[in-house]
Amino acid sequence: MTRTHRGALSRGWMWGLLLCGALGCSGTDEGGGGSDAGTDLGPDELPCDVKAVVAERCAYCHTTPLKGSAPMALLARSDFQRASSVNALQSVGQRSLERLGSAAAPMPPKSEPSLPDAQRAVLTAWLESGMPAGTCGSLPAGPAPTTCSSGSFWSEASGTGASMAPGHACRNCHLQQAPSMAYFFMGTVYPTLHEADGCDPRLASPSEVKVEILDSQGQTRLTLTPNSAGNFMSNSLQPSFPLPYRVRLVGADGRSREMSTLQTNGDCNTCHTEQGASNAPGRIALP
Repeated sequence: MTRTHRGALSRGWMWGLLLCGALGCSGTDEGGGGSDAGTDLGPDELPCDVKAVVAERCAYCHTTPLKGSAPMALLARSDFQRASSVNALQSVGQRSLERLGSAAAPMPPKSEPSLPDAQRAVLTAWLESGMPAGTCGSLPAGPAPTTCSSGSFWSEASGTGASMAPGHACRNCHLQQAPSMAYFFMGTVYPTLHEADGCDPRLASPSEVKVEILDSQGQTRLTLTPNSAGNFMSNSLQPSFPLPYRVRLVGADGRSREMSTLQTNGDCNTCHTEQGASNAPGRIALP
């Protein structure tokens, strides 16, 4: 891992819940929402409990600008009230309710941990009741605040080696400065999506976290374990199986999320940046 390089962008893991799929965010079947010209939708405020669920489970893909192939923003009450582009007789909210209960095309998608019962109940009740206005406003558009959950940053004084420079594009720098250690699969696991470059993840029980590299047929070909700095890496300069690949991240609690698109670049942090690049919504975050 190195200090300052971020590397060339590649397609990243795509993450999300409700109307967003992640280690892969997968878009909904809405084409961007319909028009409500001339319609008074009423106060554009979300109830506080609904806003909290949307913020945690939807808005890191369904934001502005959009991330993870999400087709529309879901930041305000009016976003749910708009006409669905799939069925003009339904609102986006009504379509969302159907997807919450769908076995064939569920939201959250099958790549994601299931929505906790309490959060599902909050969203379902609000959507079933016609999406009444609340008093907690809407969610902000634009970049999410960057954080460092541990409050601790790596520095050169901390030492080099496998624990150095978490969050940076490891392989890109190694190719330039230490090609004999430019291992094909390299990245950092964080507790949340928008951790700052160099922030020490300090994962709880990192030895119980698994980064499973899957081939195009979904077979596990390699299992990597993050170290105390959240960094993981393979031990070969080239993959030992034919590309493309996907990744499944399994947390210490057994929950998992799986990339929804096949990849060819093993330098994971080139896409999983502080804000996310090339359609990734942010860091490689625990389920």
